[in-house]
Amino acid sequence: MPSQIKRAKPARAFDNTENRPALKDAPQPMVLSGWPDEADARSDPSRDRFRHNLSRIMAERKLTQAGLARTMHVSRVAVHAWIWGTCFPETSRLIRLAQTLNVPIGMLLEGGDGAPVPTPAPSNEEFLLLEAFRKLPNTARLTLLADAYELTNQASLDKLQTGGAP
Repeated sequence: MPSQIKRAKPARAFDNTENRPALKDAPQPMVLSGWPDEADARSDPSRDRFRHNLSRIMAERKLTQAGLARTMHVSRVAVHAWIWGTCFPETSRLIRLAQTLNVPIGMLLEGGDGAPVPTPAPSNEEFLLLEAFRKLPNTARLTLLADAYELTNQASLDKLQTGGAP
């Protein structure tokens, strides 16, 4: 039985002049519809605040893009894109960025002086209640929390109904 395998033609060396498409016939890069151009990406006010805050904090700490990138385990190009507003870091990286720069996330996103709002020290009674709460089993904690939420909501409704009077 004769073999039905066809032999391939021998390969020819590539000829630079023959079968080469003209430059004007070369395929053009595809443009994705709906892809924001650079001007649109920079016009977002929240992104602008973030990039200005990041630049300011980096300047205050004398951090370079490469230095921050090494610390964050990202590329220098990623840090550059954050600063120029062409992209925004993922949430997990944003959290890590705030930790790395030792600032609250709100300072990165909204700005401000970043000074923490002073909270009064807990009283002795509050401390004792917290310690007792921590020693409770989870089911008892959940029951207490549910009651606390219910009381808080009821107090808010009562305040609304009385026009804000206690």
